[in-house]
Amino acid sequence: MIHRRSGSVGAGAVDGGAGWDGVEPQDYDDPSLGGVRKHELIGEAEGARQYRMRYFEVPPGGRTARERHPHDHGVMIVSGRARVTLGSETHEVGEGDVVYVAGDELHCFEALGDEPLGFVCVVGPRSAS
Repeated sequence: MIHRRSGSVGAGAVDGGAGWDGVEPQDYDDPSLGGVRKHELIGEAEGARQYRMRYFEVPPGGRTARERHPHDHGVMIVSGRARVTLGSETHEVGEGDVVYVAGDELHCFEALGDEPLGFVCVVGPRSAS
């Protein structure tokens, strides 16, 4: 299965629409975090049983939910800059940086500056959300 990129990723991606053929972007689970979009790049629909790969777009000034899940996350920042909360610590990260989020660790990604934040997130099999 190949999903070819059909939109831009990077500056202006939220407005211009990062996209992949055959992948419908979804609004983030929490409507109060308006503008955050999720693209399920590899998952159950592709037959993947051991992991999921998703791309998130966060508009300038936006953030993901402050949440925790039982599974680990591997995250790579593709575009923009972010303030990442991991437990009680915060870190600034940018394009090309990689973030490990341990299972059950409180985490949040906040877009910094005037550009949207784009990141790829890989997680294990669906066990919770």
